[in-house]
Amino acid sequence: MKTKVIYKRKRNKQIFVKEGIISTLAYQPAINKIYNMDCIEGMKKIPNNSIDLIITDPPYGLNKNDVRNDTDLSLFYNVMPECDRVLKKHSFFITFFSTKFLPQLFKDNPFNYFWQIVLYCPEGRVRSPIGYTKYMSCFIFKKGNPKIIRWNKDIFIDTPGKMVEPDEGYIDHPTPKPKHFIKEILKMFSNENDLILDPFIGSGSTAVACLQLNRRFIGFEIEEKYYKLALGRIQKALGSVIKESGNGNLK
Repeated sequence: MKTKVIYKRKRNKQIFVKEGIISTLAYQPAINKIYNMDCIEGMKKIPNNSIDLIITDPPYGLNKNDVRNDTDLSLFYNVMPECDRVLKKHSFFITFFSTKFLPQLFKDNPFNYFWQIVLYCPEGRVRSPIGYTKYMSCFIFKKGNPKIIRWNKDIFIDTPGKMVEPDEGYIDHPTPKPKHFIKEILKMFSNENDLILDPFIGSGSTAVACLQLNRRFIGFEIEEKYYKLALGRIQKALGSVIKESGNGNLK
């Protein structure tokens, strides 16, 4: 089947839309969409101080198969200035990160450290310098002096059927994050209708969690196959949210 390419012109600028994948973002990103493009280029189109919360899982040097830029921390450092620019004052920046590279997380970081949240994974089998790691770390940074929206604990347990939802089956991504864990974080650090940015959307867990909690989102994913994976999950979640609303409209 031949791919249909649509060309749109506006003020002498051209936008290419191919199979629903925006390859050139000429204007401000639309809300509740993900983009198959380099996050730094995409974030340049986001206005200053317009994002309520950033939560992401960047490539951080674990050298995972099929994860672009995962051999070092250069991309993480390069994206931080844009994160600082678009994030509102008195807001949180939240990132998953490997304990192995923890000192580097504080290098050239424009945000101030706030706290750490841990997901304990009893069945975890990720190799570490001392054997196996049975938890994933989520580090909370702040810009200005934001306030927590909802008090909660800082250690969660990855229990099948609770923190990891089984409704979607196998997620074909090297490092998918449990959407229930993302939802707990969103409830702690954001309000309904807040605009959430995930520069490295990956398998789409942040977007799905936002839809289920009535948050708006913008996401970027440079790998086309993971973009399509995330898009499929979003479309499925969107249908579920509409069904649950009872009136065919999002809240």
